[in-house]
Amino acid sequence: MELTALADIKPFKSEWRIQVKVLHTWKHYTKLSGETLEIIMSDAHGTKILASCKKTYFEKFAKKVPVGMWRNIENFSINGPGVSYRPTNHQYKINFIYGTDITPSTLQNDSMFLSLVDFQTIQQGVEDENILIDVIGEVTDLGSLDTVLCSGKERKKIEFSLTDLQGRRIACCLWGKFAESIHANCKAVGGDTVICLLRFVKVGTYRDEVQISNSYDASQIFFNPPIMESEAFLKREVASNALTLVESEQDKLEREIRRDKWMQYPIRDIAELLSSTQIEQCRVIATICAIDKDWGWYYFGCKACNKKVNKISTKVQVVKGNEITTHLWWCEKCDDKVTKVLPKFRIHVWVKDGTGEAYLMLLDWIAIGVIPETAAALLNGSFEELQDIESFPEAVTDLVGKTFMFGIYIESNNVASKGGMYKVGKVWKDLSMLLTGGSTTESWTQSDVGTSNLSGSQANENTVVTPSSKRKQQSNEGEPDISSTTKKQCARVFVKKEKTTKEDSSSKKSG
Repeated sequence: MELTALADIKPFKSEWRIQVKVLHTWKHYTKLSGETLEIIMSDAHGTKILASCKKTYFEKFAKKVPVGMWRNIENFSINGPGVSYRPTNHQYKINFIYGTDITPSTLQNDSMFLSLVDFQTIQQGVEDENILIDVIGEVTDLGSLDTVLCSGKERKKIEFSLTDLQGRRIACCLWGKFAESIHANCKAVGGDTVICLLRFVKVGTYRDEVQISNSYDASQIFFNPPIMESEAFLKREVASNALTLVESEQDKLEREIRRDKWMQYPIRDIAELLSSTQIEQCRVIATICAIDKDWGWYYFGCKACNKKVNKISTKVQVVKGNEITTHLWWCEKCDDKVTKVLPKFRIHVWVKDGTGEAYLMLLDWIAIGVIPETAAALLNGSFEELQDIESFPEAVTDLVGKTFMFGIYIESNNVASKGGMYKVGKVWKDLSMLLTGGSTTESWTQSDVGTSNLSGSQANENTVVTPSSKRKQQSNEGEPDISSTTKKQCARVFVKKEKTTKEDSSSKKSG
């Protein structure tokens, strides 16, 4: 059977013979098709097509399509490619069938068969946003690796920019293993230049800004790949780098603010938070003054759904002279017995500003942003419940006395009770974010305080770590005095490290 170019195959028959290079493979699951092996292939002309293999044929074909190898493929069905987020612009898609035959090819070609799209085209609008593209650029404005909750599951997320040779920037947001990969790679090289090639990524718009993001596992990421396009970045002259790389801290901060959805929500002081009459989201800058130990500091969550589980039993077996402990849990969400669980933070805190106190709850994906260790690390492998509420780890109690900006959900029960427990959606510990308040119409100024005393200030020695309802009235000296500039022209943010005196004193509001 003669070879046919990918551009010429049609669905009217299945007896085709093609010669292709395997560019990428991944497993995919849908309720309609079940689990499939997805394969992106290219012929020698650079025409790419997506092929799909049902789970029924995994054992027969999966090992025959290793990435980077050329293969001759005969006999397959051809169907429509679907609508959303197609990895190639081919009008058809290949499906492996029972009679498909895959054999090695003698052709050798190391090309990656890239279909790079320049930044100007992306910014002006690609022809079809449902077709995934390839982009390359220098990594700039790398943000923090965040953990967010999506559809009940925790996912890693990171935001950054890619910059091209002309200094144009494209905002990027990667999820899951891609976020972890770029974070680890950039951390490993320190301040060295990182050229990032993103393949089969989607173009979208977020907060009126064009943004690149991965399309689940269909995407690929490469760092400093040995290709001509990477060399162009690495060989450019220092003079041309200036416009591309040098950027003021204010520009970086404004970009970070623009990308963060929480920055669209207003800043409230605690008095305004408690008096809110509608369900909304807002930001509050306040100091953690106490931890409610009655709730403990962790719980065990199902690894599948992240919901809290309850222990049913613990079995200790001796296998080859070694004791093996197995814990059995019940998950209400999964409605089943589970053995795979993870310890997660759940911390209840009281916070203060110059206008009052509020009661907040920080769940795991929020707390890990301000606590230097994970709950699992602090428990050191233990799967036992907390036995003594006084035995909180120092990494948790060290939160007392520190000032943060909290993104807070005001829910119906908070409105009805004029308070209660507020859920926290995000925490910022960055000093610059605290001082700016994250808005061009609101500004926060620092007065009578050193930089080190704001975000990382420690509690004084007499701090009592108990719920507000259990504490006696204490001195307000040393508490942060914070007011929104929608009401005030200036606000002070400070935490003194002096010991609390026995004399009562009141905090002063700045005018």
